[in-house]
Parts: sequence; structure tokens; C-alpha cells
Amino acid sequence: MISNLQELIAPFTEPEFFEMLRTRSLVFRRGSDEKRFATLLDWERFRAVIENDFPADKLRVTRDGTPVLPHIYLEGGKVNTKNFARLLDHGASLIAVSVEPYLPQVEALCADVRRHVGERTFAGAIATTGRGGALKLHYDAQDILVMQIDGCKRWKIYDCPVAWPVNGMAKQEPPHGEPVLDDTLRPGDFLFLPAGHWHHCESGADRSLHLTILIEPPTGWHSVKALVRELLAEEMFRIPLTRLGGPAEQASYEALLKKRLIEKIEQMSFAQFIAEGDKGQAPNA
Repeated sequence: MISNLQELIAPFTEPEFFEMLRTRSLVFRRGSDEKRFATLLDWERFRAVIENDFPADKLRVTRDGTPVLPHIYLEGGKVNTKNFARLLDHGASLIAVSVEPYLPQVEALCADVRRHVGERTFAGAIATTGRGGALKLHYDAQDILVMQIDGCKRWKIYDCPVAWPVNGMAKQEPPHGEPVLDDTLRPGDFLFLPAGHWHHCESGADRSLHLTILIEPPTGWHSVKALVRELLAEEMFRIPLTRLGGPAEQASYEALLKKRLIEKIEQMSFAQFIAEGDKGQAPNA
């Protein structure tokens, strides 16, 4: 049973893992036990969570990488079990983010990873029943630990990753050329996919289920976003610029605003921000 970081990354040691994390090095490890991750999640538990109490806003359904309209599988803000099952029977894929509160063992694992790395950590799961894959070619802003649970999935991962990606960046140019890794994950296999690596997955003939642990480090941009939230609480920063009383008043207000902004920037502390954590940063799939 996997309950902590060391059991998850074995046979790698923690120093080896932290070096992977620091350098964002792509690592694929073929498993020797196909049941290795089975205690964390299985198909029946995943279906039960999604169909009972999982929030609809953290759920996406796709077919061949294209989103399925929510009204097809949701009813009254909850999953319509019959329609949902029909979609899965006809090649749809399911993407669920922040599943750890609904899976106690996964939640405990995320907590242990978070305790070791000191960075925001959450879990996701992707179930695929069609050959086209759940998502089109894309990259993620998080470093991802991938555990293949059920079925198989072909991963194509490309070189020239986006450097230090964060959510909200301008659209990036996808890679050209052949993938640097083109392999099929089977139950028990482990993949460390660093942030910024473009990738695309294709399922085999049967359904596929994999679990992910996503690690998102705080960045300078996150600290600036936290500062912006503080600024919004101050009335000074909410005054409409077009409703000031003329050039003189506009110039006076601009000078006051700049002065206050400089004061707030000088008060910024990375150490305090890291210690407190970026509580306002919501997870993305």
C-alpha cells in the first residue's frame, strides 16, 4: 500500500526525486507490479465518487479531445448517472481535478508529498474509453507524477518545453518534430512529467485510468497576484479613472496611487508568501 512520497517514487530515493524536481527532468519507470497503485484508486471507486458527491465544476468530459457540453451529462448541477454511463460506453473521457478530498488515501499521500516539497499539491484522475485521448496536445503548469492504474495509455512527450510555465501565460507555439518519449504506460508504471512539456495521450482498445499528483511551486507571479488581491481591498485602487475631475485631479491621484503601490511592493516578502502559501490560487486541470 502506498501512503507516502518514498513509497510512491521507489526505487528512486528522495534526493534523486528532488533532483528531478529541481531540474525538471523527464523520467519514465516501468513497474514490476501491475497492482502497485491499485489501493489508491480503481475504476469502481472512481465512478462512485464522480456519480455521487464530486463537484461538477471540477469535472470535464471530452471525446477525442473535444469538450462534451455539460448539459449532456449534468442534471441540476449533478452527474446524470444514466447519461454519464452512456457517454463512457461510447468513447468519452473523464477528467477530474482535486479528487483528493474524496479519496482519503490519496489525500494522505498528497499531504505527505506537500510536507516534503513545501509546494501546493493536489490530485487528478483521467479515465479514457476512446482511442482519441482525453485532451489534445498541450502542456501543464504543474510538475506531474503519473500512476497508471488500469488499462494502457500511449504517451507522446516532446522536447523544447515551455520555460517556467504558469497558468495565464500567452498562447505558446506547439513543438515540431518527433517526440523525445513515445511509450505506453501500463498498470504499475510511473512517469514524472515536468511542467511545460508538451504531450498527447492515446488510449488502447480498453478503458484506461490513471491518477496524477500535481505539484505547483509558488512563483514571483503568484506573489504579485496575491499583492493585487490586497490592492483590491483598498478603495484607492478602485476609483474610476475616467470620472476624475480633470487633468489636475488625475495627476494628483496618479501620484498618490504610485506612491501607495511602491509602499506595498516594498512590503512584499517572498519568505512570508511561501510560509503562508498562496491560498487564493485555484487548481487547473
